[in-house]
Amino acid sequence: MQNYENFAVCTGNAFDYTVSFFNVSFRQRDKEEILAAYRTLPAFDDVEAGLDRARKSGYRMFAFSNGSADAVETLLKNACIREYFIGVVSTDEMKSYKPNPGVYSHFLRRAGAMGSDAWLVSSNPFDVIGAVSSGMRAAWVKRSPDALFDPWGIEPTITVTSLSSLSEQVDHECRKA
Repeated sequence: MQNYENFAVCTGNAFDYTVSFFNVSFRQRDKEEILAAYRTLPAFDDVEAGLDRARKSGYRMFAFSNGSADAVETLLKNACIREYFIGVVSTDEMKSYKPNPGVYSHFLRRAGAMGSDAWLVSSNPFDVIGAVSSGMRAAWVKRSPDALFDPWGIEPTITVTSLSSLSEQVDHECRKA
């Protein structure tokens, strides 16, 4: 559709839509408080150990998000995991969102990586599909046994249930290639 708004605006609009759909009301102050909570989301319990293993394995890690770079920086710092990432790459720089193939190319340029050597790690099937379609490899983090992967015929390179085993599974996959 190529109509771009900052991700925070999209999140606010999604909140408004949901409130309207369910016919509930929120005071503006309550809405702002709920949306502000996005800046302080905690990391899942397995994240720090998984990131530490990946760093010790020599992986160069970047946070890659539809959110603005400032918002992602704040989120990573508040979750106490910023130190694990070389940098933040935001789709905001392209004024487009994942899974647009152009944003994955932008990420690869910014990260100084080649498609087949780069891995995207996400619990969002649309993001995994976008990365694989753009020539990257991708790990789908299936945090719930009930989660379904979108049926587009494009599969993740690997599926993990937590970040604890991610490095080992990526290493194993790279040795196979």
